[in-house]
Amino acid sequence: MLKKYIIWFILLPVFVWAQDYPDKPENYITDNASVLNSEQISQLNRKLRNFEDSTSNQLFVYIALSLNDRDIETLSQEIFHKWKIGQQNKNNGILLTVFINDHKFRIQTGYGMEGALPDLLTKRIQDEFMRPRFKESKYYEGINAGIDELIYFSINGSLSTAETEPQQEEGWVTWLLAYVFNALLLILFLYLNKKSTKSAIKKTILTVISVILFFIPCVGSFFLFFMCVIISNKAKWNWRSGTTYSGSDSVGSDSSWSSSDSSSDSGFDGGGGGDSGGGGSSSDW
Repeated sequence: MLKKYIIWFILLPVFVWAQDYPDKPENYITDNASVLNSEQISQLNRKLRNFEDSTSNQLFVYIALSLNDRDIETLSQEIFHKWKIGQQNKNNGILLTVFINDHKFRIQTGYGMEGALPDLLTKRIQDEFMRPRFKESKYYEGINAGIDELIYFSINGSLSTAETEPQQEEGWVTWLLAYVFNALLLILFLYLNKKSTKSAIKKTILTVISVILFFIPCVGSFFLFFMCVIISNKAKWNWRSGTTYSGSDSVGSDSSWSSSDSSSDSGFDGGGGGDSGGGGSSSDW
């Protein structure tokens, strides 16, 4: 009998080490490191309650002092399955784990959330919104900011305002460059048209066509360039023959030119029973 108690006494630390998190969370926020006060925990729980009520998505936070030499991805996935985070048929669960003494944290997502929260996005949320605050030991601020981003993207998808603004800016730059290029071609064509076209009516028609093409990027650029090539060949021919036409259709002196193209806190029931596909990202501070 004594031997049995000795063995149990020896193995007890192993069991404690193997699982130091609760079998079922008491609420959305589990703070075993005591880095959040009661008001902060209450605010986060209310926010996550509202999030689940409005979307059916579940987001849980587990904070501990140490990983106890365990791998953060393996432990996070173990907690995810143990708590059955997310709806069973939707797999729409998210788990945020933070280990204070190890300076490590991870965002774990269920299968159903990987489309809205791909690994690259969760990594970006960690790096831009959480890590800077964790470095200053502002754990509530970092966790709250991360939760806000996870809620936003899980509702609106993985395309964020921060991602679309540079694309919009690049789009305006592209259009601007296209019009600048068209303007250069237009100026060149008008100059050549003036020097190389004898008929005033033909000159007017070509001028109108070139101005219209100026307002059509890409296609207009192509035709303007094509027209410049044709009229430049005509100008070269006139130069070689010793005559160049001026704007008044009179014979002028010999001339030459060159150009180059530019080309929320009640009714908590715990996790619903989703599944984690191992998606998410880990980071440190």
